[in-house]
Amino acid sequence: MIKIYEDIESERDRIQACIDKYGWTSDHNLDWFADAVIGEEAKPTFVEFNDGTGLLAHKYNDQWRIWSDPLSDRSEATNKIKEFSDSILNGEIKEVWCDDVSASIFEVFRGENLFKLFKYYSLFWPVLNMNKYNLTLPGRHFKEIRNARNKFYREHRVEVLNTADVDKNDLYKIVDKWEKEVTKKQKEDVYSLRYRKVIDSDFRGFTASRVIIADSRTIGFNAGFNVPNNSKRFAGVIGIHDYSLKDLGIILWLEDLEWIKNVGYKEVDMGGMEYEWELKTKLVYGAEIERETNTFSISKK
Repeated sequence: MIKIYEDIESERDRIQACIDKYGWTSDHNLDWFADAVIGEEAKPTFVEFNDGTGLLAHKYNDQWRIWSDPLSDRSEATNKIKEFSDSILNGEIKEVWCDDVSASIFEVFRGENLFKLFKYYSLFWPVLNMNKYNLTLPGRHFKEIRNARNKFYREHRVEVLNTADVDKNDLYKIVDKWEKEVTKKQKEDVYSLRYRKVIDSDFRGFTASRVIIADSRTIGFNAGFNVPNNSKRFAGVIGIHDYSLKDLGIILWLEDLEWIKNVGYKEVDMGGMEYEWELKTKLVYGAEIERETNTFSISKK
């Protein structure tokens, strides 16, 4: 028996209580989930099971997309997805997608062979121990990053402001330019709507959101929040820039890591990455891969 709540605002207390009890991934954040849709037709929805556990999902016209692992004991996660899929797959709803759920869940589904499955990709999630991260970036290992940082700050007048102190239009322009450049670089779909919605909502649900300004021009922003049930861990879920200056990706990471360390977090979840070259941009700071997730679809045989 499941209950489906489509009015997220009216059920905010209910959903947040479930996250507070069972949440553990860096995507278990109500507001980030509500904003991170891939199309305007999406309906952020909370699915509640009769034992008080739940899952976050986006409802589309002919499919549902489960957002991260279910809000339950991890040992019950696969059963929760099976129960939901059994209930929701009918003539109208043909697919349930699992977006970035633990790889072990897919393995159980594949072993049981109860549904038709299609696996799309895997992500690897690095976590950086901030006690091991030195802001001075010493030694040969960090020479290239250190030189890029020093050159950037030598050549540009850099400021960091809270997003609340910057015109929203300037933030939208960063997203526009980011989308244009990323679209050139990769064949896959580029999902920018989530960033526009986060800006629309004034970064609601985010612990911190900061804008990088170089020579009086906004060039990028970082944003993140506390991981539920892990007070020492920060989730750095957003870091985008407009590609207008060399080494901006490095500069954004360094700014974020400096803020995270100075505030006192012990760990940072650096977000999931698929490609080897993308992983290297995070592992270079000393992060270690903590978990693997899969994105796959479920349909009836």
